[in-house]
Amino acid sequence: MTKIPLPPEELAQHIIVLGKTGSGKSSKMRVLVENLLEREQPVCILDPKGDWWGIKSSHDGKHAGYPVVIFGGEHADVPLNPRAGAAVAELIATGNRPSLLDMGGWMVGERTRFFVDFASNFFRLTRGARHLVIDEVHNFAPQGRVLDVDAGKMLHWSNRLASEGRGKGITLIAASQRPQKVHKDFVTSCETLIACRVIHKLDRDAVKDWIDGCADAQKGRDVLQQLATMRREEAWVWSPEIEFGPERVTFPMFRTYDSFKPQLANVTKLAGWATVDLDEVRGKLSQVVKEVESNDPKLLKQRIAELEAQVARPRELAMDVDLLERSKRQAQTLGAEQRDAAWSKALDELFQSFRAELEKFADAMHFRFHATLPVAQANRTASERREPSPSPTPVYNPAEGNGATAGGGAKRRIMIALAQHPAGVTARKLGILSDVTPGGSTWRGAFAALRREQLIIEVGDVIQLSETGRLALGDYAPLPTGDALRQHWLRKMGHGTRREILQLILEAYPKEISAQRIAERVGVERGGSTWRGHMARLRGLDLVSGSDMLRARDELFT
Repeated sequence: MTKIPLPPEELAQHIIVLGKTGSGKSSKMRVLVENLLEREQPVCILDPKGDWWGIKSSHDGKHAGYPVVIFGGEHADVPLNPRAGAAVAELIATGNRPSLLDMGGWMVGERTRFFVDFASNFFRLTRGARHLVIDEVHNFAPQGRVLDVDAGKMLHWSNRLASEGRGKGITLIAASQRPQKVHKDFVTSCETLIACRVIHKLDRDAVKDWIDGCADAQKGRDVLQQLATMRREEAWVWSPEIEFGPERVTFPMFRTYDSFKPQLANVTKLAGWATVDLDEVRGKLSQVVKEVESNDPKLLKQRIAELEAQVARPRELAMDVDLLERSKRQAQTLGAEQRDAAWSKALDELFQSFRAELEKFADAMHFRFHATLPVAQANRTASERREPSPSPTPVYNPAEGNGATAGGGAKRRIMIALAQHPAGVTARKLGILSDVTPGGSTWRGAFAALRREQLIIEVGDVIQLSETGRLALGDYAPLPTGDALRQHWLRKMGHGTRREILQLILEAYPKEISAQRIAERVGVERGGSTWRGHMARLRGLDLVSGSDMLRARDELFT
């Protein structure tokens, strides 16, 4: 097993690795990742440079390395599309599938778009402990002025993963060759610093922000004085929370192939290469990418332009006119009755052909735009389109729609919750309202059906009930909200300790309450198996957040 020169407890904390180019940052991260993979820990690597692929082969390139699924890049097991961020996140967050996301060569806009979709879905769906490794993290959490909305979203999710990820089971290992360019909120959310060689004053200052907190001032000065002379395999490591360091340590060389060094131009895949089962990954990813592309505004405009061009194309109309002329000449050789019948048939064929094309165009225009409009506007568009009905209440008829049905169980509870909140809700709030755990198998099954049957609209993080969904739902008994919702969840906890814990957290809202205080109040040892079991259940249901200080989710009160 790859040995690490750190206490194992450090791998349960966010780690930031800082150092100049060539100081061994990625190599040290590779050592940590190999250790995690050998212990079968879920790991996902975000690689904006495209040089982590060597992890699938041995040091000499002749034997298999680790069975990591590579998404994208020249060594891809599965292609990676910038529009597939949410789909890839779902694959990685819902199982132990070691993964490498190779974004080498991508444009900044493509990388930003992918990360926003990936990070938001990964944060929302992750259940259980898993590591997210981010190389060159300054690309995702930049310090300084935010130049556009998408970059702001990217920074938001980077900092949220760092500040709130631990509560979701997400542990970060991040590195940057430009320490002064990493956002300070991200850096200060990390509990362990691995400082490699740096020379520039600004980079040294970024490390100094950490070292200034060292209780031993002389030790802190020693660290800063030695940063410029560190060998590639060395680093200063400091983890205040577990009282380790600052200590100058030597990292071993990683055991897999060195893909960080310049490669020969004709090398595509080494003789030794770890194999992985890709059928499920390819099938699921290709289907979701198709769904994403079908609602992409850019592709939508392109498709509309194609349809408009088809309708306006004079050549096809000329062909139809030629057909009519031929039919007319043939009809002149027939008797009156046969002539009328032939002429009528030709006209009918022309009409049916034109009608089919027109319906295709109208269909595409309606359903594509409907999928991207907010609920209120979509409903208004649909209501203006419908002919007046003698019935005051619209009646959903599957034969006239797309075959969707409201169904029952989790799917119907989700639809009812959305009907009660027409402006839309986030997945977290929807899970609390409908009593269906986001990311679980029941949730995934219900959402697959809701998307397939066009019963919902997803706009960013917000989920809404579509007009089709409203009609399919019909009459319903409202789900609990407000105080009734909180009482519902208390009843779900039974009459034991777990209910008492949730009651105390709810009573403290909107303030936090000390976990130690609650443990003492309910008579349970904090940190023991009973306490961990109760907290795992409450966090799994997304009812509470925090570790040392606990707080009820806002969604229980809104």
